[in-house]
Amino acid sequence: MTKFIFMAFMILTISSVIKALDSTNTRIVGGRETDITKYPFTVSIRYRTTHNDAYRHQCAGAIYSERVVITAAQCLVDIGAIEKLMVVAGANSRTGLDGILYPALKWIAHESYSSWTVDYDIGIIIIDDKFDFSHLKISPISIKESRPIEGRLANVVGWGYREEYGPSSLNLEEVQVPIVNSDVCTNYHGPGEITERMICAGYASGGMDSCYGDTGGPLVFNGELVGLVSWGRGCARPNFPSVYTYVYSLKKWIDDTIAANM
Repeated sequence: MTKFIFMAFMILTISSVIKALDSTNTRIVGGRETDITKYPFTVSIRYRTTHNDAYRHQCAGAIYSERVVITAAQCLVDIGAIEKLMVVAGANSRTGLDGILYPALKWIAHESYSSWTVDYDIGIIIIDDKFDFSHLKISPISIKESRPIEGRLANVVGWGYREEYGPSSLNLEEVQVPIVNSDVCTNYHGPGEITERMICAGYASGGMDSCYGDTGGPLVFNGELVGLVSWGRGCARPNFPSVYTYVYSLKKWIDDTIAANM
């Protein structure tokens, strides 16, 4: 009996390690280039290691209000000094300066975020200035207050890998993926992996998905924000739909955190 308990523990531990490794990579496969004017709420979140370094794209996010960006907590937990973080809005290019740069004033990751379970994977960035909403390429997005019906198509946007092992997209890309029922998603990923704060999307056959470099990017349905790219088993693999933070489930935390920090 002890042997079986030990084996079960080892399987659970290995599963948790794989999930954590998958989720910590900065996370479109089968997509196509699009224009930021179609998704003007999408931003590139860029880091630098030292003051002498250039800012490099690491994650994506969504503009929520004049000074607030919503993104994944995993994009924020290891930054360190706030001067290492820059938000670029209105940009098509992952590497260029075709957008407007907004230095971050502060960032807050959800206090219950876990890199092991990747639950509560949400955070906010407060920028130093206000976004220029008179600009055609910059505007906020509202949060959808219900889950889309299973099978309905949602759009994912980002600058991530075009296939699991690269390369990254130089320009903004989009892909349509169907919403997957949470119970079905649990059957794919395993018991206990999918929480109420997650929503799944993807094809059973694989081939189209978000990928590394898309983490924190918006999952959009009918012009409203549904999810943020969070974690998955590789990219666009059959029978492994990607898992997104279900933003509405954490809206109260978002609003309360903004109120407490502005």
